Amino acid sequence: MKFLHISDLHLGRQLHRFALQEEQNEILESIRQIAAAEKPDAILIAGDVYDRSIPPVYATQALDRFLSSLLPLQTAVCVISGNHDSAERLGFLSGPLAMSALHISPAYKGRTVPVTLTDEAGPVDIWLLPFLRPAAVRPFFPEEEIHTTNDAVACAIRQMPLDPTRRNVLVAHQFVAGASMGGSEDVCLWEGTGDVSVGGSDMVEAKLFSAFDYVALGHLHQAQNVGSERIRYCGTPLKYSFSELRSEKSVTVCELTGDRALHVRTIPLPEPRRMQELRGTFAEVTAGAANYDQDAYTHVILTDEHPIPDVMNRLRQHFPNITHLDWDNLRTRRTEALPASAEPSQHTPLALFAEFFERSNGAAMMDEQRQYLDAVIREIWEEEA
Repeated sequence: MKFLHISDLHLGRQLHRFALQEEQNEILESIRQIAAAEKPDAILIAGDVYDRSIPPVYATQALDRFLSSLLPLQTAVCVISGNHDSAERLGFLSGPLAMSALHISPAYKGRTVPVTLTDEAGPVDIWLLPFLRPAAVRPFFPEEEIHTTNDAVACAIRQMPLDPTRRNVLVAHQFVAGASMGGSEDVCLWEGTGDVSVGGSDMVEAKLFSAFDYVALGHLHQAQNVGSERIRYCGTPLKYSFSELRSEKSVTVCELTGDRALHVRTIPLPEPRRMQELRGTFAEVTAGAANYDQDAYTHVILTDEHPIPDVMNRLRQHFPNITHLDWDNLRTRRTEALPASAEPSQHTPLALFAEFFERSNGAAMMDEQRQYLDAVIREIWEEEA
């Protein structure tokens, strides 16, 4: 049985001030074309379909078009919610849709029913497990000790009526211990979700998945196996951060034979709009503008030592899709290197600022500057008194 594994579409996502609507539509069409060529038995979408729990209208329209375009392929489509999705909103038609080829996991209610597909070797049970937190599982199993995400996922898997004589596939959206965070998780992973990982409490142990022949994971944006190719993140289909500048995006295709042998390969995805990162002085960057991709999303790092008036607008004349600007010079490096004061509460605001000024500028404040700052501080304190 053949599966196409994708995840973390993040429909509705923006790259700084740029909406990625056009790029996401293009990549969804590329995935549809791959599905049409590969003819998988099922397409597994492992969560974070949307970028936020209440997605913009154009994001829901994009998903609607994508799922509708898959119907003529006569392949099952299995979808779970991720931490960016609302499980209730995404799965509100999960009951009626179960009678079709589209299977969307409902919000977790204490039990999981598999989607069963059959090939010439027999049945394959596909288990859809939406993103879980301990609070989502505790109400259904009050007798269980559920303190961490690992406890919650372990409990949910124990409740699955797995048949070891059949092939079992799990679709999940969790952070599995041993995986590498190296993509755009710094931008997307917890943003806007209220999740905070403390002491690894959000991590799930890979050994929980020992009963499954393949685990199709979402959540991390870098394609990778965890321990073995049977536990795999497929990664995002698009780059969502300049930290992924040199990464290759793909979809994962896995084939599970009747004797449980697994064959995994990837198919590269195109890059609808390139990303580029430019470094140098303002004069160097702008003088060489013709040598760069004018249409690419661009991150500029300027090394000038002095401020440049209206710099962003002037850069935008050369790079209309510039996303953001950073500086790398003596001032910024000094600021980054500032050590934390051991006991800041023992210093006056004037003394703290004077120390900061000297470290940032390489020279002490002049008497006139100290007097002016002291007057400003006193004025502020008198107004707040």
